[in-house]
Amino acid sequence: MPKIRVAIIESPNPIDLFAGRSEAKALEATCKLMGHEAISFVVKSRREFKEVINFLASSDSNHDILEGDIPLFLHISSHGNTDCVAIGGDAVGWGGLLQDLTPLLMNSAYEGKLAISISACGSGGNSVSNHAVKFLDKHPTAKIPAYIFSILGDHVNWDDALIGWSLLYHMISKVGIRDHRKIIQSIKKIAACTDVEFSYRRWSVPKQSYRMPKIMRPD
Repeated sequence: MPKIRVAIIESPNPIDLFAGRSEAKALEATCKLMGHEAISFVVKSRREFKEVINFLASSDSNHDILEGDIPLFLHISSHGNTDCVAIGGDAVGWGGLLQDLTPLLMNSAYEGKLAISISACGSGGNSVSNHAVKFLDKHPTAKIPAYIFSILGDHVNWDDALIGWSLLYHMISKVGIRDHRKIIQSIKKIAACTDVEFSYRRWSVPKQSYRMPKIMRPD
């Protein structure tokens, strides 16, 4: 079965913690049940977010005993809107978020592909892919995200998001990430049985651009 690594960075509002709402721990446990490798972090500021990114960017495939090219999904769970995500008390725009990921993008020691998952209200129309292309123009050796996933909708309940992401990673455990057509089919199936619809961007090496197919709910 195809396996991925999922690094979950969650930045909740304090009220979420009082209410016991957390996507990270539940998603981490679910991913592990699927056979994926998963770790999670809770950050309270943009500074802490950058510290976790720097830590993840120290990943070296030489430490992999059997497999050196396992895809790494960076899963960012936070509040947000169409313009930014909230990391603690900091509002981080899409360009700033991409810049904060620089250590990961420049880590040639990790052989697996990089994918980004953004779990935040209003993030479906994010422009991370546009900033990634500009980054690649300045840094031709960078490893920009092979996939960028996010949830459509201005308001997404945290439990719906958890179910949607769990299903997506479950589908990926079945189909892998090599065939983007199977991923599109998986997203359609998730939309058919839940209230969660995903936005999807895929880096095309031949075209040197991000492709964003229109994904419709099946009849």
